[in-house]
Amino acid sequence: MSMCLILNVIILLFISLASANVPRTDVTVSGISSGGAMATQLHIGFSKDISGCGILAGPPYYCGGSGLTTAVCMTGPASFIFVSYLESKIKYYASNDYIDNPSNIAGDPVYVFSGKYDKIAYPGVVKLNAGLYTRLNATVKTNFDMPAHHGFPTENFGATCSSLNLANYINNCNFNLAYDMLNHLYGGSLIKPAANSKTLLLGQMLMFDQEAFMSFSDTLKKEGITKSSLSEWIQNNMYLYTPEGWEWSSSGLFHLTMSSESSNKKSITTRDSSASFDDEGFIYFPSACANGKKCSIHVALHGCQQGKSFAGDIFATKAGYLEVAELNNIIVIFPQVRRSLILPTNPMGCWDWWGYSHVYYATQRAPQMAGVKNMIDTVRTITTVFSEMN
Repeated sequence: MSMCLILNVIILLFISLASANVPRTDVTVSGISSGGAMATQLHIGFSKDISGCGILAGPPYYCGGSGLTTAVCMTGPASFIFVSYLESKIKYYASNDYIDNPSNIAGDPVYVFSGKYDKIAYPGVVKLNAGLYTRLNATVKTNFDMPAHHGFPTENFGATCSSLNLANYINNCNFNLAYDMLNHLYGGSLIKPAANSKTLLLGQMLMFDQEAFMSFSDTLKKEGITKSSLSEWIQNNMYLYTPEGWEWSSSGLFHLTMSSESSNKKSITTRDSSASFDDEGFIYFPSACANGKKCSIHVALHGCQQGKSFAGDIFATKAGYLEVAELNNIIVIFPQVRRSLILPTNPMGCWDWWGYSHVYYATQRAPQMAGVKNMIDTVRTITTVFSEMN
């Protein structure tokens, strides 16, 4: 072996060891049904900042705004939906600075799931996501062979896999889809929760004022961020949340003294009702992240009739995200939208994938798109400040 080759091997080994000690701080998104549609909108819209996307039983980008009805975009026929047109819309939006340059998506991991028995979002339509992302040169993994209906597959919670679970749209398919998806989005080396045993959730489950998180940059940043001012802001806008049956103690984020749900008396900031946002969302900080480690962020988006106003905390606590997050130091944000009958018309509490909140609903200009992105930026700022001051 030549000296040059030996040196190259040593350099590559050094880089590998060094990178193993560097925490990942990237942002990924996923969602089911309308949440899947919003996930792809966020990824394509903010591709400079979001580096991976999981789409579960959701229609492809901009289908609802392409002149087709929402029914066609859910149940087909898929032959009515032209991926080439959707791609051209992405390029048009990018050329007008409505979204980031789609060239950022090249190489990004993307996961697309559709159950074989799904009669709500037909597999033929959902599969178009894979075709669109292939055109954008993403690294696509598909899961199309599971005998599942329209729901989030888990290893041990929910209705039978092939049934339509109207209570919360979570199905027991003896398969940890949250892990399979996140493992793809994070490079294939995540620690998998052990089957048939409980993962210790030693981090902090909290609720947060969504409006405050969306307007963070307009308030605290203007005054200058210090550890003291940020600590006070956190204590005013987040509080400990203990789900039913939670077996682990709750203390506080970054060793702060925080109120619990039952003792929280603060007035939630008035939300922007035109965007359908609920007052509060959920967020989970794994134990290492809650103690100041800089961590990745994942945004998990519920589907229609699956937000907390319909199903409580079931999506956040039972879909399988928390266990994977705890073992792999991934902060998970669960933004929430709720139903509204007029202004906007959103009776099932869906994310906007057809234009009920804004004509440019799939761009950075849209209130839901901008709102979730601001939540991400707020969490990034919080974790950056406390990891630097730790």
